[in-house]
Amino acid sequence: MENKNLILSGRYEILDTLGHGNDGIVYLVRHQSLEMNRALKLFPKKGAPSLFAISEAKILKTVQHPGIPTIYDFEEDESFFYLVEEYIQGVSLEEFLLHQQSISQNLFFNFCEQLCDIFAYLHTLCPNPIVYQDLKPEHIIVCELQIKLIDFSVASFIANSGNDFNHLGNHAFSAPELSLNEPITPVSDIYSIGKIIDFMLPFVNAPLSRNILYITQKATNPEPMFRYQTVCELSDALNKTKESLGKTHLLQKIAVIGSHSGCGCTHIAISLVSTLNYLGHHAVYQEENWTNCLRKALLEMDQIQEHNGCYYYQCFQGYPKYDTGIEVPSPEGVLCVMDYGCTYTLQDLISADIVLYVCGGALWHRADAMIEDQILKHLGSRLKFVANLCDRNSAIYHARKFSSPVYPYPFDTKIFQANENKLDFVHWLSLEKGRKYSLLHLVKRNRFFRHLLP
Repeated sequence: MENKNLILSGRYEILDTLGHGNDGIVYLVRHQSLEMNRALKLFPKKGAPSLFAISEAKILKTVQHPGIPTIYDFEEDESFFYLVEEYIQGVSLEEFLLHQQSISQNLFFNFCEQLCDIFAYLHTLCPNPIVYQDLKPEHIIVCELQIKLIDFSVASFIANSGNDFNHLGNHAFSAPELSLNEPITPVSDIYSIGKIIDFMLPFVNAPLSRNILYITQKATNPEPMFRYQTVCELSDALNKTKESLGKTHLLQKIAVIGSHSGCGCTHIAISLVSTLNYLGHHAVYQEENWTNCLRKALLEMDQIQEHNGCYYYQCFQGYPKYDTGIEVPSPEGVLCVMDYGCTYTLQDLISADIVLYVCGGALWHRADAMIEDQILKHLGSRLKFVANLCDRNSAIYHARKFSSPVYPYPFDTKIFQANENKLDFVHWLSLEKGRKYSLLHLVKRNRFFRHLLP
């Protein structure tokens, strides 16, 4: 087999050896009648490599995508399987990046878009979607800026049971569930895509939005349920970030202030950030008071991640209050939710697009909620009222006193998780396009809070 010019099946002439691996040998061959080069993979029939050859042949014969090699022939003799596929002439993603030393923002997003397009195709292939399982830089070939995904020997069809997979892969770029012998789903591939995006980031020659860090953190969350659930969701997040480059967002800052200490500013601010990120609107929490509530809340949680002073947990990302001298980075292209508590200035609020005024529902806190503050009178329609943990009478009282709609914020113990009530709150603030809830609509949805209009 090592001799050049050897003819296989009367059709293929071996021109060169492209590579050796544990599974077999890859040759550069030329189809005699078509006069076109092909890649021929030779697998010995004995042992596991033969199973990989059959698996890859079954996978590739079902796909047709410009980012995936085309399979032309699959043959065998007494000793070997022969898989003949499109010859991909290029270099691995790792080689390409090392050779270039840096890439532009546009090329970075272009590679991300191509990669997402390939996996969106695989995950939605009919009648049998495919999960790849073994994504790493060596399996991504760059051919004149066109990405090609190679080596489908570990890939599997998604069976009716949703759990018929090869539990194989590579440690650095594969989801944790592959090595834990847990169910493998398309979300496992999303983890690997996130790792590839993170791998490319150091080579980008210009600062990227901090949204990218949030995207990679969410895509590579150890818990599958907290990742993007489809490649389309991941792709949409990347596209939004790309479109935001060089643009000023219409909504950049939400200030959360309270009528008294302990009224729930931090609780609502953290919940709002978690819900906005859950919906795909990249938001970051910034603690602007000295209560240290964020750190206290995070101490109760597992699997907290920290990067450059920013804390990540599920869909939440935020900065605690730091001492003087420690500068918190200014977010770019991200909606900032600033938790001022009861300590704020006109300068703090005048630059906010929305100011949430949080008041409590207890009888002894009603007087605290009276709007006599001259600062708040400058805010006009940007000032929105939230009655936290209020009963029916307190909600009616606040709505009448403020002469404005009041959102009755319900009891909530899981501040880092989105739920239906929090989605309603975001819609009520008109931060989510589509449904927009007025107070009247909210009252109709909840018998407990009827007749709250002033």
